[in-house]
Amino acid sequence: MNKWMNNNNFNKILALALGIILWAMVHADTAPVSQTTPRMETKTIENVKIEMTGFDEDKYVMEPLDVDSVRMEVRGKKSDLIYKFSDSYKVTVDLSKVKPGNNRLPLSYSLPNGVTLESLTPDEVNVHVELRNTKAFPITLLTKGTPAQGYQLGTPVIQPTGEAEVTLAASELSKVAKVQGTVELDGDSETFKEKRMKLFAYDSNGSEIKDAVIKPAYVSVEIPITLPFKSVPLEIGYTGQLPDSLVLSQVKADQTSVTVYGQKEALATLTAYEATVNLSQIKSAGTEQLKVELVPPTGIDKIEPGKVNVTVKTSENAERTLAGVPIKLEGAAAGLKAIITDPADQTLSLTVSGAPDLLNQLNVDKISVVADVGNLTAGTHDVTLQVSLPKFIALKQPAGQQLKATVQLQDSSSTPEVSTEPSQDSSTGGAQNTPEPSAEPVIGEGKDPGDQPTHSGDTAGTPTPTPTEQHSDNSGSTNGNAGTGSNGEATGTGGT
Repeated sequence: MNKWMNNNNFNKILALALGIILWAMVHADTAPVSQTTPRMETKTIENVKIEMTGFDEDKYVMEPLDVDSVRMEVRGKKSDLIYKFSDSYKVTVDLSKVKPGNNRLPLSYSLPNGVTLESLTPDEVNVHVELRNTKAFPITLLTKGTPAQGYQLGTPVIQPTGEAEVTLAASELSKVAKVQGTVELDGDSETFKEKRMKLFAYDSNGSEIKDAVIKPAYVSVEIPITLPFKSVPLEIGYTGQLPDSLVLSQVKADQTSVTVYGQKEALATLTAYEATVNLSQIKSAGTEQLKVELVPPTGIDKIEPGKVNVTVKTSENAERTLAGVPIKLEGAAAGLKAIITDPADQTLSLTVSGAPDLLNQLNVDKISVVADVGNLTAGTHDVTLQVSLPKFIALKQPAGQQLKATVQLQDSSSTPEVSTEPSQDSSTGGAQNTPEPSAEPVIGEGKDPGDQPTHSGDTAGTPTPTPTEQHSDNSGSTNGNAGTGSNGEATGTGGT
């Protein structure tokens, strides 16, 4: 090796080679810049949305920004400007330190790597905020359109009930007049049900207040749509017959009234509804529960409830005689004085039949005997008596026989004062109070002395109601023809 190094020619060749290498290295580092540096370009991005951060929505209400987007001019390599998505360019405004009123705030931005901002227009925005206020308003309902012909709307049911809270800026909240939902009807004939009805806030002119925050925002609503209806008393009528030895002691339905649905014309004429009990279902004394179906009469669409339970109590028939039942005079014309001359004590003894427990409670105060002298002139007249008895009590009297009293009508200007009070009777404890007659007499419909008197008990029997149009109701009144039988009895009306 030393031999080569000591050789002068070798050293000259080596020096030349190293010089060439150094020359090449120097010329490679000093190559023109335009050939190695990427080209930079500018780009304008329009309508970049302004994003808001840090806003306390529980405390403030903010009006819309005066501008909601900006224009950005950026610079960078062409490849970066072309292939970067627009959503990589972001502009934000920090609202964490805003105060009530106007706030002028700068805009911040973020850009993709390799891209720089040349300009931002605008570079700040005005933000107006107000303190958030809340007030409760009743929830109201507006219906548009109409139900089917002949049908009517019931009372709407809204859930949840009560009020809705409206939150707005104080200046806007003062404009709220109501919170309301709307229901559209188009000939509906069935109950309207809507599970999500949206609520809106309106001002006094009926214009919607757009920015109102309402809680709850939705409610459910139900609107009954029915035919016209009314509530009427429930009365009890009868069909069929009890066994000869049985009589009614008590009849009671589990309803005192029913609701009937129908056209207005039919409802106008309906004052009560009669449920008919079939007495032939009862075979022995005791208490029975009967289910009675309520059938809508002509012109009525339906009845609610559709069925009622009726408790019927029956007993073996019994009799009782009450003495000293006073006769009351009614209807004397002006200027005439009426005096009962026969019977002299102005009382009667009556034999009645019915359930033992009802007979035990009976006294003369619960019986009304009336001599109606209306339309009679001065003179002596045989007047057919009208007898009213409590419910399920019958008058026992031979068929064809009528109760009568002889009444003398005198000119009161020339007639001495004569007492018409009934005499005392030891069997009834002395003088009796004259009872008020019931509205339905048992005997003696005629009032003219020339009329042939009639008798409601011409067909003998027990106080079992017959399947006629007459009926008894739950309040304790029954028709005078409520029952006939085969034991030579005349039936009596029911009183209270």
